[in-house]
Amino acid sequence: MPTSKPKSNSSSKPKSTIKKTNSNQTKTSVEKTSYEEEMVWSGESSNQTKAQKEFNDALRKHKETLDRSKAIEPLFQLVNETYLSVVLPELNKQKQLERERFELMCSILLEEKLSFGKMQREFLRRYLLDICNDNLTEDPEFYNPFRDQLETKFEKMERIRYKNQMESRIKQTFGVDIDLDDFNRTQFDSEEERKSHEEKYRDFREKYEEYRAEYFRKSQSGSKDKRKSKAQMEKEKKQLEAERLLSTDINTLFKNLAKLIHPDKEQDPILREKKAKLMTKLSGARDNMNIAEILEIKLQVDELIPNQQTNVSFHDTSIKRFVGIIKSKIRELEDAIRQRFFSHPLMADFPSRKITKESLDVYLKRVKLDNQMVTKAYQKEVDELTKDPKYIKEMIRELQSLGVQF
Repeated sequence: MPTSKPKSNSSSKPKSTIKKTNSNQTKTSVEKTSYEEEMVWSGESSNQTKAQKEFNDALRKHKETLDRSKAIEPLFQLVNETYLSVVLPELNKQKQLERERFELMCSILLEEKLSFGKMQREFLRRYLLDICNDNLTEDPEFYNPFRDQLETKFEKMERIRYKNQMESRIKQTFGVDIDLDDFNRTQFDSEEERKSHEEKYRDFREKYEEYRAEYFRKSQSGSKDKRKSKAQMEKEKKQLEAERLLSTDINTLFKNLAKLIHPDKEQDPILREKKAKLMTKLSGARDNMNIAEILEIKLQVDELIPNQQTNVSFHDTSIKRFVGIIKSKIRELEDAIRQRFFSHPLMADFPSRKITKESLDVYLKRVKLDNQMVTKAYQKEVDELTKDPKYIKEMIRELQSLGVQF
């Protein structure tokens, strides 16, 4: 928004002042922006220093990133709704069909409904055993009986030997007897059984967490015991000094704003409520040393009480520190957006880092179709195996052609 240039004063010390622009000011050659409030800096000959310009750019980008994080929320809701209402039901169908398919294949192999060559039989046994091991933790009651039938005597002995070895090491380290098969259980018949299971292994879990904490504590203390170089000590000294100066700057701005919005000094009940909310936000921002949020609150204060503009001056060294912190907050916001969006199970294969409504609609449509195709493929295999057990040999050939090896 246009602002009128103040008169130059060669005798005055250069300073930077934050203030809110007024829409009634005379238009000048200053470029318009799309924001109703902008950071306006005044100094000698009203020229912005490099630090002041960087600050404006950083604060503007911070505001844009905040707006983007808000704009992306409806898109996240769309992803979540699609996952819950469309994709998850398909995944549950696939899980059930996969179990039926597995059971049919085991039945054909173990009940010898077909004759197989030695290589075919071993390939199929190893393939089914891998499926067992992958799903044992999730559904041990269903897969355990099949594992016992599919394992060779040697494989079973190796598995039991390894299990006993691990249980012995746990006994030596923690002084607790546990059964790893029972410990890894995830399915229970009732809530009471689940609680009883937790209570049974509570002592081991507590000791294990203490062991981990002690291990990491020793690792960290070991690295701290190393002598620091002169460069490292100098760097830490500068960092501490920067934090001290930043704390001073933040406290200056905090005190200035707190005087204006302290709710106890406000008679108007509506304004008092608004000021109380701003004061709470301001206190939290000060406690977290969040200069970007404090400056955003400053703009809200200027909008709430336009007749009492805040006028706070800082030197370029302070402004540079503000820029560094705001850029750090921008990175945190961008990381939070990516983490929130791309940690969703449905977004693992999203082809672009830039999310738009159009690209998301295309992607979700493809995800729906892909899952429906997978369900149909499982259903076809179940139907074919039920109708003719010989179909399993075609499945083996297809798996081998895809490079599945054991």
